[in-house]
Amino acid sequence: MRLRRSFLSGIIALLSVLFLLSFSAGANQIKELKIGIGVDADTLNPQEQTTTLFQNICDLIYDNMYFQDPEGGLHPRLLAGHEVSEDGLTWTLHIQKGIKFSDGSALNADVIKMTWDRILNPDLRVPLRFAVSMVKECVKIDDVTVQLNLKYPFAPLDATLSMALCVPISPAALEKYGEDVRQHPVGAGPYVLSEWVKGDRIVLTRNENYWGKKPSVDKISFKVIPEATTREAMLRTGEIDVCYKPLPSNVASLKSQAAITVDMPLDTRTIFMGLNCQKGVTMDKKVRQAFNYAVDKKAIVDRILFNTAQPMDGPVSPKVFGYSKMDLQYDYNPDKAKQLLKEANFDFSKTISMRTPNGRYLFDKQVAEVVQAYLQAIGVKVELRTYDWPTYIAGLLKPIEETELEIFLLGWGPLFLDADMGLYGQFTTEVNPPKGLGSAFYSNPAFDALMKETRKEQDTDKRFALLKKASGMVWEDCPWIWLHVEKFVLAYSSKIKGMVVTPTEKFYPTYITMD
Repeated sequence: MRLRRSFLSGIIALLSVLFLLSFSAGANQIKELKIGIGVDADTLNPQEQTTTLFQNICDLIYDNMYFQDPEGGLHPRLLAGHEVSEDGLTWTLHIQKGIKFSDGSALNADVIKMTWDRILNPDLRVPLRFAVSMVKECVKIDDVTVQLNLKYPFAPLDATLSMALCVPISPAALEKYGEDVRQHPVGAGPYVLSEWVKGDRIVLTRNENYWGKKPSVDKISFKVIPEATTREAMLRTGEIDVCYKPLPSNVASLKSQAAITVDMPLDTRTIFMGLNCQKGVTMDKKVRQAFNYAVDKKAIVDRILFNTAQPMDGPVSPKVFGYSKMDLQYDYNPDKAKQLLKEANFDFSKTISMRTPNGRYLFDKQVAEVVQAYLQAIGVKVELRTYDWPTYIAGLLKPIEETELEIFLLGWGPLFLDADMGLYGQFTTEVNPPKGLGSAFYSNPAFDALMKETRKEQDTDKRFALLKKASGMVWEDCPWIWLHVEKFVLAYSSKIKGMVVTPTEKFYPTYITMD
């Protein structure tokens, strides 16, 4: 009897240990993470990206050449490392060995070269091509090594390589789908696309053949929930685990709840009203300056955004290298605005068209309505229209002869912590639509020449001085109504630990844990 009792006790003890082990393993592996977002994707082709949120999703599907952490540090991913020649014109990239795409295709030098050939192909739509326009060609050295030959040296190219723009697509997927790969993405990242129901959800599942550390989340469901209040309510009730960009007015309430964590680092993203520099009344610099004086940016930040942003005091975010606060500030001064309009012989009988997305940025529609009211207060007639994000983006990419843009709300968030992407990417003639995203159609040959000089300069102090000079030039010309720098607001269940949230407006739940 004692033997039997001992045997049974041993069995029970063993089962208890096995149960605890299985429970512990289950606790470390999360079956599904539900994320509420405001807009649907237009494309999941990394080379076609214009929107940070969907570049974030691309990072999960494709991985990155380098991963950029919240402090701007770079960590090897698809690339094991690189070397730069003494003259800065040759970058030798070493690819990690043995990596495969989720469909089994090999990642090698041929694929990396094909990727760069596609990025540099002027016949393909690559809105962010300007970021790598210094690259002349990619040459294969051996199976795991390629060489980038540059037209001129560019110091932050290593950070540029962390962008989704630079990641490869499976060659088998390109052969199968052609350019429709934008709807059928296949990468070498920790997740694969398992479902995409337009306007409803994007579902990623763990890539079982991922070359790196196994993700702690089995499935990530991005649910398209346009109304921020609905996303917040679903977070409170546990229907979703993460709320992307809740309403600024509700951030304090969310932060007060023990069950919810709110992260809100200052972002690289600047929010602005683009002013068409080549069409309509905003061709006149005095009109553009007048519109800047007409808008109380501090009031917008305090009363509309509840301090989830800070007023712009220079053309780029304080988070990036090259930022400088400008000596000239467009403080709220409606009398000065009226005087400038008078000097410009402004036609007050004309109605100006203003456009805004809804749900893409913090209180974007509400901010646009307030700007409309400020302009109307100085006698300017403004008609405001709201669009869904894919339709809005399509309108932004039209060439000058087709564009209907006059005044439009938009955000620009550099994807690495350097002013080049903020200044070059919006204000050089090279990036005017349809080639790029500089939808204000600003064109200043002196600015273009200065920005090319900043790209070639390798001395850090001299480069900073050049960026400051370029900033002053565009700040005075006012191709934008300079509104504010956002804070990246992300609310999520306090059970989640280890969420990586960056000032480039990205977040990574790949290795989170949940209590």
